[in-house]
Amino acid sequence: MYIDNSGADGHELKIEVDGHEYTEEATESLHHDGTMDTADVDGDDGGHTAYTDTDHDGTADLATRYDAEGHVVGESHYDAATGQWNQSAGSASSGMTVDTAQGEQNVGPATADTDGDGTNDTAVVTDAEGNTFLYTDTNGDGKADYAMEIAANGQVTISEHTGDHQWTQIEHGHLDGSGNYQKDSDASSLLQFGADDQSWGGAEQANGEGLVRTDPATGEWT
Repeated sequence: MYIDNSGADGHELKIEVDGHEYTEEATESLHHDGTMDTADVDGDDGGHTAYTDTDHDGTADLATRYDAEGHVVGESHYDAATGQWNQSAGSASSGMTVDTAQGEQNVGPATADTDGDGTNDTAVVTDAEGNTFLYTDTNGDGKADYAMEIAANGQVTISEHTGDHQWTQIEHGHLDGSGNYQKDSDASSLLQFGADDQSWGGAEQANGEGLVRTDPATGEWT
């Protein structure tokens, strides 16, 4: 592994590796929110590792490894108490998958812990239009069970995977002018999730009671 320790201009990210501290320039934003929190480090095998400072303390605590083709091959978390990088359970897989009408779509590794149990269970994806998707794996099988879409216009849709290629809308709401979530009237829709553009479509309206609540600001399911 090669790490540039020249102290390049820009936001520097500290990386602890085998008891040694390095610095690398953070040039990417994990959640595409404008905060530069991720630095890419080239590997000897043609792949690379993305080191991310998830708690914004200046030190990388998440390492996502990619092969030469850009596929996720592992994920580790830094334990400051021991100075060790610990591989996440199931991180040898290619990341979380979402069931779609065209088959399973890979949305990358889970990078957020929404239930506070110490294991990341939610993958966050932002598209070019500014829509954000949070996919949560509640049973640890690597497949998304719930999905929350926060559209660029502030509309929020929460859905549950209920069968092959089927997503049932269990709650809808919106973000108000202060960024707080406001729930709309209960409704349920059977949705097909597009594999290519990550858009929701094919809704069949039906009455239903919301089964899950989530805070769009934190992504925490309640």
